[in-house]
Amino acid sequence: MKVSVLDQTQLLEDISAEEGFAQSVELAKHVDKLGYHRYWLSEHHSTDALAGSSPEILASHLLAKTDRIKVGTGGVMLPHYSAYKVAENFKVMSALAPARVDMGVGRAPGGHHLSSMALQGERARRNVDIFPEQIDEVLEYLEDRLPDNHRLRGLQSTPVVEKKPDVWVLGTSNSSALLAAEKGLPYAFAQFINYQAGGMEQALKLYVDNFKPSKYLDKPQALVTMKVIVADTDEEAEKIAETALRFNYYLHRGHLTRLVDPEKALAHVLNPADRREIEAVKETYIIGSKETVAQKVKELTDQLPIDELMAITPIYDFEKRKRSFTLLKEAVSV
Repeated sequence: MKVSVLDQTQLLEDISAEEGFAQSVELAKHVDKLGYHRYWLSEHHSTDALAGSSPEILASHLLAKTDRIKVGTGGVMLPHYSAYKVAENFKVMSALAPARVDMGVGRAPGGHHLSSMALQGERARRNVDIFPEQIDEVLEYLEDRLPDNHRLRGLQSTPVVEKKPDVWVLGTSNSSALLAAEKGLPYAFAQFINYQAGGMEQALKLYVDNFKPSKYLDKPQALVTMKVIVADTDEEAEKIAETALRFNYYLHRGHLTRLVDPEKALAHVLNPADRREIEAVKETYIIGSKETVAQKVKELTDQLPIDELMAITPIYDFEKRKRSFTLLKEAVSV
């Protein structure tokens, strides 16, 4: 089974953005050597907790720092931008690193209403879903095939590249699954965002059942992104996962927080109802030793029509984060 990485450039409580990006570079090099399939960067705005406000720029840097792994966005929040400019950005990346570029696109804001207004200007006031049409536009610009009746007919998207980026539809819902199926594009389901019971299973089934073969794919291709924490023992994995669980705890209360040391991450959460909430969230993670995780991944792939697992691993200690990815690769290679 293929394994990949989603990197949100989540910052620790005591480091700078510069140090956070340096860790992303080192981690990308590390998983490239391990044989991971792809490395995606997320887009977030107006927060001190997540540094990745421009994933395509970071992706370009990581392409230059790695040798084999596919690098891309998970994703570019397309409604903020001109489809033409996005297509040209990714064409440049594809010219620099042929056959290694993924363009994951989503419709979420990646921030709050103020960042959307700053990015979109007056378009933000219209509250109209243009995401499906923007996907068509991106594909047309990538292919340089605007319809004859297009208002910009004759416009060329440059540079002209031999190998175009692979376009993925990102989502957390049935509507995104159906959209990817309708377009005949690969689909990435963000289970770490929508971990409601049955949500992932229903979305993936809709994608597979409604998939229409296209010039891009002749059969469905799906991955799921989940929080994955692996350590040498189950007990250690449970402990270091408390950093990520604290992040979720505050996210549910409307706050994006930096990652803190697991020794103090949940020490203040004493209310029994809050502890039950945390335990319920923990059940949606993949946590454990290499052997435990290997079994959990096998159960997942036996139940779901997925080709790939993408791991998001918010571990406070950077060396333990790297170790987690090493053990995960060993677990799926058994």
